Amino acid sequence: MSTLVTGGLGYVGRHIVKELAARGRDVVTFNRDYAELAADHVAAVQGELYDIPCIVDTIRRHAVDRIIHTAAMSHPDLSIELPITTVTANIDGTVHLFEAAKMAGVSRIVNFSSETVYGHIEGVVKEDAPLMPTTPYGVTKVATEHFGRVYNDLYRMDVVSLRISEVYGPGNRMPQILRDIIKTVLRGEPFAMANGGDHRFQFIHVEDVVQAAILASEVPRTPGHVFNVTGGDYCSLHEAAAIIRKSIPQARIEIGDGFWHLDRQGRWDINAAERALGYRPRWALEEGIRHYVDWLRHNEY
Repeated sequence: MSTLVTGGLGYVGRHIVKELAARGRDVVTFNRDYAELAADHVAAVQGELYDIPCIVDTIRRHAVDRIIHTAAMSHPDLSIELPITTVTANIDGTVHLFEAAKMAGVSRIVNFSSETVYGHIEGVVKEDAPLMPTTPYGVTKVATEHFGRVYNDLYRMDVVSLRISEVYGPGNRMPQILRDIIKTVLRGEPFAMANGGDHRFQFIHVEDVVQAAILASEVPRTPGHVFNVTGGDYCSLHEAAAIIRKSIPQARIEIGDGFWHLDRQGRWDINAAERALGYRPRWALEEGIRHYVDWLRHNEY
């Protein structure tokens, strides 16, 4: 049996594929781009999420019994510029995948959702909080969660949606605040932002995301269909910048006070993920940033 990872060439998807293969699990990376991989336990398939016959054939040929669905238009800011593209990729693509899995007899799907489903929210954030997304991207993630619940209820599927917070760590090619600060100061340049230093983040190391996704793909049927997944630290951008300066003492980082344009949220409660999935974050932020700085000293991304 094997695991199908959609978006397996993407940022988090690559890490999931690598970890599954390292554990000796057969894994199929499914992407719209062509790839040739010479890795043990890994098969690459080129295809689109709307191509149901291709997905069904892939599931049957590779004896897939679970799916980790990471493929998406995955940046909230980009979705503001491209709302229709985001809806097509994230909602239509996800529903096509669910339908293909149903046809092929695969019930367990780990669906990647996002912190953006909550929008601005104060106080401790639990899974039963109101969902008020502020971007087209956030709306699409709410929709995929609801489709997962409906497929569970109507078709006896077992879709688990993970609400992932702000991911950082090796391999990220997309804009992300920690990456952008570290890469800038490692070039010997100053990093400056007019405001945003008081904005609070719940960063999660990419390897903790991988851990949560694999746990969610393997545990017995869960008592819920959505789970918060984040790291153990809740900090302001000022505090994150101070941690970066510990690893790069010469760094020139100037960030003004106030809040950023992103959603403002309270601390997340991740007890449900611990109880149902066995998930606990392994990376403390200071350790994760130190590791990320060392990585970016020797790697472009």
